[in-house]
Amino acid sequence: MLKSLLQSLPEVDARIQSANRIALFLDFDGTLAPIVADPSTARLSEVVREALLRLVERESIVTTVISGRAVEDLYVRIRVDNVIYSGNHGLEIFGRGLRFVEPAADARRGHLRRLTELLMGRLRHIPGVLVEDKGLTTSIHFRQAVEGDVPAIEQAVRASVAASGSWFRLGTGREVFEIVPRTDWHKGAAVKWIMRNLREDGCLPIYAGDDNSDEDAFAVLPDGVTIRVGGQPATCAHYSVPGPAEVYRFLVWLESRAA
Repeated sequence: MLKSLLQSLPEVDARIQSANRIALFLDFDGTLAPIVADPSTARLSEVVREALLRLVERESIVTTVISGRAVEDLYVRIRVDNVIYSGNHGLEIFGRGLRFVEPAADARRGHLRRLTELLMGRLRHIPGVLVEDKGLTTSIHFRQAVEGDVPAIEQAVRASVAASGSWFRLGTGREVFEIVPRTDWHKGAAVKWIMRNLREDGCLPIYAGDDNSDEDAFAVLPDGVTIRVGGQPATCAHYSVPGPAEVYRFLVWLESRAA
């Protein structure tokens, strides 16, 4: 049963105190920063950035920010050193001596670019649609489109992806379609890869995210502290918080409790 995180802090604290180290995973949009109409304007508030800076000073915590954004875009918006950055839903990872790009996704960059250009042409006439080429994946944002245009947007995206054969799959998020290379890699696989490379016994994973893609990570962390941000009754997470403001409160609390 999904529990309120902020009402369950004593049981989370007991797990923190018994762990040798904490592997903290945080989504960006909708988790560290509020969702905004134009994704290019999303910003990390100074108080949240300061909370991250304090967390990375803790020897017992290794922090990863994992997002659908390209890893360069993610780093520019956060700019905190000693953090692991994982972009494009885990397809790319760098930081703290780690570096990884999923090979199959990397090999399909050219195919994805051509598919993206095709979609830009097909959707150019619909106001409020943003097609974002992120190198390894492509996002089609329709948050600013009128509701009546959404079926036409979805039909164009689905038809284009289907015509590309079996190389790509279509995911959905909060008013966004995600074109992702069809591989066995996702946020859950990225989390497992990072955990293996940390090489720490007794490491407690804590993961907070608001997106459908975060469910892959929740699923591979059945014994972790998994936190769904926002209203979503059907989730693999164990805990929930209403939004980014409560995530910030949790980070401040976590910094006070970690050794």
